[in-house]
Amino acid sequence: MPRLWGFSLYRLLPEFRRLEAEHQEHLKEEFAQFLARWQEKEGFFQVYSLVGLSPEADFLLWQGASHPKALQALRREMHRTRLMGFLEPVALYLDRGEGEPGEGFLALFPFGLEGGPPEGARVFQGEGLLALEGPWEVLFPLALREGGYLAARRTPRELLDEL
Repeated sequence: MPRLWGFSLYRLLPEFRRLEAEHQEHLKEEFAQFLARWQEKEGFFQVYSLVGLSPEADFLLWQGASHPKALQALRREMHRTRLMGFLEPVALYLDRGEGEPGEGFLALFPFGLEGGPPEGARVFQGEGLLALEGPWEVLFPLALREGGYLAARRTPRELLDEL
């Protein structure tokens, strides 16, 4: 049965770097706990780092839900965290599809690919977008040729330590 997918991308604002290190750490810890709590909820929720891989965004959140209310609840609760004052939403892509992410790198192509997906990549085909999961060696050349977003899966704390 298809489920709803929400791919949201965020960029850390430069003002965050001007905060005292202790204050930065406190905000990161609060946000990491928030993300970890969402990973325990219904559906699936994974976090990916784009640090060093995209000039537009620093991280990507992939949420799978059975109802739009879950997608809305995530963003509503996210806006209640203090770190959101230092994050800028870059993009939000909504779709329907099947499957859940595993452990590999993620390549998100919001408007699909010119050709077919490469061998060695797991395909998540939505109605309008395409996500591929697999090893770096397979996804990196494709992301260079086709554009899209290339991201590394992380735990919430690992993700925030990269910011």
